[in-house]
Amino acid sequence: MAIGAKDRIDAMLVKKYAMQKVDNPTIQTSMINPDKMYEAMNDYAQMHLCMLNIQQKLKSTCISAISGSIQYTKSRNIKVKKPEMMAATAP
Repeated sequence: MAIGAKDRIDAMLVKKYAMQKVDNPTIQTSMINPDKMYEAMNDYAQMHLCMLNIQQKLKSTCISAISGSIQYTKSRNIKVKKPEMMAATAP
């Protein structure tokens, strides 16, 4: 991969700003304490994990409540043949 201008406009911009002196001070200390950032990220991850666990428990509770409330009705007994079918199949 090449570094540099890829077309004429980029080349002109590079040529124009190549000699510009820009004062970019290096910041020695960060405005955010890394330990506090780590704690905040850890708190967020723990909260997200807790929410996922609660969601999973709620899903399993709902599934068991729904499956427990289903009432199955027996429409017919498949094993016992009806009398008219038995007469039709007899020789």
